[in-house]
Amino acid sequence: MLVPFDYYPQKTVAQLLALLESVQNRASKGELSMTTGAGLQQVRSWQGSGSTSLEIRRLLYSLHRRDPATYQDPYAERVRKSRASYTRS
Repeated sequence: MLVPFDYYPQKTVAQLLALLESVQNRASKGELSMTTGAGLQQVRSWQGSGSTSLEIRRLLYSLHRRDPATYQDPYAERVRKSRASYTRS
């Protein structure tokens, strides 16, 4: 059995919310990193990868540990099945 762990024990709720927003933006938009040195250039691009979803879950768990009345435990229930719903505007 997996036991949740608080990865951000030193952070406040405000800091966790700022981190959560940053990670959610990175997951939805992707992120580009470029390094240059001695004439060589390296570009890396990340699109919403599994690591961001894991980081989001860790942040949500830390928020739950700080204020369980406001933030639910992300490890309590997992989505096992979903269905797409499309609408026209």
